[in-house]
Amino acid sequence: MAVRHAGPVDDLYGQFGRQFRAARKDAGLTQQEVAERVGLTRTSVTNIERGIQHISLRQLYLLAAAVGLHPAQLLPRPEEAIEDLLPAPALKALEKDSEGRDFAARVLRKSHAQPLRPAADVR
Repeated sequence: MAVRHAGPVDDLYGQFGRQFRAARKDAGLTQQEVAERVGLTRTSVTNIERGIQHISLRQLYLLAAAVGLHPAQLLPRPEEAIEDLLPAPALKALEKDSEGRDFAARVLRKSHAQPLRPAADVR
Protein backbone atom coordinates (compact mmCIF):
# COMPACT_ATOMS: atom_id res chain seq x y z
CA MET A 1 0.00 0.00 0.00
CA ALA A 2 1.38 3.41 -0.99
CA VAL A 3 2.08 5.92 1.74
CA ARG A 4 -0.12 9.01 1.34
CA HIS A 5 1.01 12.34 2.76
CA ALA A 6 -1.61 14.80 3.82
CA GLY A 7 -2.36 18.19 2.35
CA PRO A 8 0.52 20.27 1.05
CA VAL A 9 2.74 17.31 0.12
CA ASP A 10 0.01 15.76 -2.03
CA ASP A 11 -0.61 19.18 -3.57
CA LEU A 12 3.07 19.44 -4.50
CA TYR A 13 2.94 16.07 -6.25
CA GLY A 14 -0.16 17.25 -8.10
CA GLN A 15 1.63 20.42 -9.21
CA PHE A 16 4.67 18.41 -10.27
CA GLY A 17 2.43 16.07 -12.26
CA ARG A 18 0.76 18.95 -14.10
CA GLN A 19 4.11 20.53 -14.89
CA PHE A 20 5.51 17.21 -16.06
CA ARG A 21 2.48 16.57 -18.30
CA ALA A 22 2.92 19.98 -19.93
CA ALA A 23 6.66 19.34 -20.43
CA ARG A 24 5.96 15.91 -21.94
CA LYS A 25 3.46 17.37 -24.38
CA ASP A 26 5.84 20.23 -25.26
CA ALA A 27 8.49 17.59 -26.00
CA GLY A 28 6.02 15.83 -28.31
CA LEU A 29 6.14 12.59 -26.34
CA THR A 30 3.40 10.14 -25.46
CA GLN A 31 3.09 8.63 -22.01
CA GLN A 32 4.21 5.31 -23.50
CA GLU A 33 7.37 6.86 -24.97
CA VAL A 34 8.27 8.42 -21.62
CA ALA A 35 7.56 5.13 -19.85
CA GLU A 36 9.94 3.28 -22.17
CA ARG A 37 12.67 5.90 -21.70
CA VAL A 38 12.56 5.75 -17.89
CA GLY A 39 11.68 2.11 -17.27
CA LEU A 40 8.15 2.60 -15.96
CA THR A 41 4.76 1.46 -17.17
CA ARG A 42 2.46 3.84 -19.03
CA THR A 43 0.06 3.56 -16.09
CA SER A 44 2.79 4.78 -13.73
CA VAL A 45 3.42 7.81 -15.95
CA THR A 46 -0.33 8.51 -15.95
CA ASN A 47 -0.44 8.28 -12.16
CA ILE A 48 2.62 10.54 -11.81
CA GLU A 49 0.95 13.14 -14.03
CA ARG A 50 -2.19 12.93 -11.91
CA GLY A 51 -0.15 13.39 -8.70
CA ILE A 52 -1.22 10.00 -7.40
CA GLN A 53 2.10 8.17 -7.66
CA HIS A 54 4.94 9.67 -5.67
CA ILE A 55 8.40 9.50 -7.18
CA SER A 56 11.95 9.12 -5.93
CA LEU A 57 14.75 11.58 -6.55
CA ARG A 58 16.23 9.16 -9.10
CA GLN A 59 12.91 9.06 -10.96
CA LEU A 60 12.77 12.87 -10.95
CA TYR A 61 16.10 12.97 -12.79
CA LEU A 62 15.04 10.25 -15.25
CA LEU A 63 11.72 11.96 -16.00
CA ALA A 64 13.38 15.33 -16.48
CA ALA A 65 15.96 13.84 -18.85
CA ALA A 66 13.21 12.10 -20.81
CA VAL A 67 11.59 15.47 -21.62
CA GLY A 68 14.88 17.35 -22.02
CA LEU A 69 14.71 19.49 -18.89
CA HIS A 70 16.74 20.00 -15.72
CA PRO A 71 14.95 18.44 -12.72
CA ALA A 72 14.54 21.83 -11.03
CA GLN A 73 12.43 22.99 -13.96
CA LEU A 74 9.77 20.45 -13.04
CA LEU A 75 9.59 21.30 -9.34
CA PRO A 76 6.78 23.50 -8.05
CA ARG A 77 7.88 26.94 -6.91
CA PRO A 78 6.70 28.07 -3.45
CA GLU A 79 5.27 31.35 -4.75
CA GLU A 80 3.13 29.37 -7.19
CA ALA A 81 1.94 27.08 -4.43
CA ILE A 82 0.71 29.67 -1.93
CA GLU A 83 -2.91 28.62 -2.50
CA ASP A 84 -1.97 25.06 -1.64
CA LEU A 85 0.12 25.89 1.40
CA LEU A 86 -2.16 28.30 3.25
CA PRO A 87 -5.51 27.44 4.80
CA ALA A 88 -8.60 28.88 3.10
CA PRO A 89 -9.31 31.49 5.85
CA ALA A 90 -5.77 32.89 5.49
CA LEU A 91 -6.12 33.07 1.71
CA LYS A 92 -9.45 34.85 2.06
CA ALA A 93 -7.87 37.39 4.41
CA LEU A 94 -5.11 38.03 1.85
CA GLU A 95 -7.45 38.43 -1.14
CA LYS A 96 -7.52 42.23 -0.94
CA ASP A 97 -4.12 42.64 0.72
CA SER A 98 -1.48 42.30 -1.99
CA GLU A 99 1.26 43.44 0.40
CA GLY A 100 0.29 40.72 2.87
CA ARG A 101 0.11 38.15 0.08
CA ASP A 102 3.60 39.14 -1.13
CA PHE A 103 4.87 38.87 2.45
CA ALA A 104 3.34 35.39 2.82
CA ALA A 105 4.94 34.30 -0.49
CA ARG A 106 8.35 35.57 0.69
CA VAL A 107 8.01 33.73 3.99
CA LEU A 108 7.01 30.52 2.22
CA ARG A 109 9.87 30.88 -0.26
CA LYS A 110 12.37 31.45 2.56
CA SER A 111 11.02 28.55 4.60
CA HIS A 112 11.44 26.22 1.62
CA ALA A 113 15.00 27.44 1.00
CA GLN A 114 16.24 26.87 4.56
CA PRO A 115 16.39 23.60 6.48
CA LEU A 116 14.14 23.37 9.51
CA ARG A 117 15.86 24.10 12.79
CA PRO A 118 14.84 22.44 16.04
CA ALA A 119 12.68 24.63 18.26
CA ALA A 120 14.36 26.21 21.27
CA ASP A 121 13.95 24.28 24.47
CA VAL A 122 11.18 26.05 26.36
CA ARG A 123 10.96 25.39 30.08
